[in-house]
Amino acid sequence: MSAPSSCDKSMRTIKYLKNARLNDPVIALGNFDGVHLGHLKVLKKAAAFARKHGSLSAALTFDPHPQQVVSPERGLRLLTTISERKDLINATGVDDLIVIKFGERLRKMSYDSFVRDFLVGGFGVRKVFVGFDYAFGKKRKGDVRHLRRLGKRFGFSVSVVPAVSVGGVRVKSSSIRKLVSSGRFNEAVKLLGHPYVITGRVVAGKGRGRRLGFPTANINVDENKLIPLSGVYAGVVRALGGLHKCVVNIGARPTFPSGGNAVEVHILNFRRAIRGRVIEVLLSKRFRDERQFSDVRELKKQISRDVARAGRAVHI
Repeated sequence: MSAPSSCDKSMRTIKYLKNARLNDPVIALGNFDGVHLGHLKVLKKAAAFARKHGSLSAALTFDPHPQQVVSPERGLRLLTTISERKDLINATGVDDLIVIKFGERLRKMSYDSFVRDFLVGGFGVRKVFVGFDYAFGKKRKGDVRHLRRLGKRFGFSVSVVPAVSVGGVRVKSSSIRKLVSSGRFNEAVKLLGHPYVITGRVVAGKGRGRRLGFPTANINVDENKLIPLSGVYAGVVRALGGLHKCVVNIGARPTFPSGGNAVEVHILNFRRAIRGRVIEVLLSKRFRDERQFSDVRELKKQISRDVARAGRAVHI
C-alpha cells in the first residue's frame, strides 16, 4: 500500500470562534480518529456535494477526543493526532478543518444546544454528512434521528452514510485500535485504507544502529498517540521533501535492554542528517514480533533480512 498523497490545495484549520459563520457550509461531523475507510466515505461525499453546489466543505472534529474528557480512566490513545488527521482529511478534498476544544462546557451540552449554538448559530450550516452511528451531545443522547429532526427545524438537510465493511468486518475506530494494540496490524491497515501514520521529532539515540551498520532515527511521539504493539514494521518516511522506504523497530530492544519502549526508524539508502526535524512515518506492514538475539552477528543478519524484505514489499 502506497503512502497517502496530499491534496494540491492546503486546507485551512479553523479554531472555533463564536459567530464565526462560514457562508452556508457543508459539514462532515465526526471525531474522525484514524480517518478510516468509513470516515473517508463521509468526507468525500461532503466534499463532492459542496463542489457540485458551489459551497464550502468542512470537517468538524474535537480536541481533545471527547472520550479523554468524559472517561479519562479508560486511557484512550489516538489513532491520529490533530496534525495527522488534518493531512489525511486534506487529501479528501475538504476545504476546512474545524477544531472545537472539548471541555466541560461541551461535555454538559445537550444535543439540541450543540446544533443550535454551533452548527446553526456558529457556522450557519447548509447540509450535514454523518456516519450511520453518529452520536452527539451530553451522554451521546443525540443520534441521526435527532439530527434530522433538528435539521428540519433549523433549515439544513442531513445525509447519513451507511456502514463500510471489509471482509465482513465493520470499519470502526474502536476496532482498529484493538487490532493495532494486539499485533493484528496488517488487518488494521486494511480497515484504515491507508498506512498508519506516526509523526515525531527525531531525537538523539545511543548510536547502536549506526555501529551495527543500520543507523536509525529515534522519534519522540505525542504522548496521546497509540503506538503499535512491539515488533518490526515496514513503511515509508516523509522527510526533507521526499519519500523513502524504511524499517521500523517498535519496542524495548531486548538484545540491548535499557528500559522503556522506542520507535526507531532505519531509512533505506539515506545518509542525510535529520536530527531535530519532524518526520512522518507511514507504516504499511508488520513483519514480525520483536525478539532477543543470542549475539550481535545474528541480530545483524536479521536486520539485513528485514531491510531486504522492506525494499521488496514497500512501494512508493
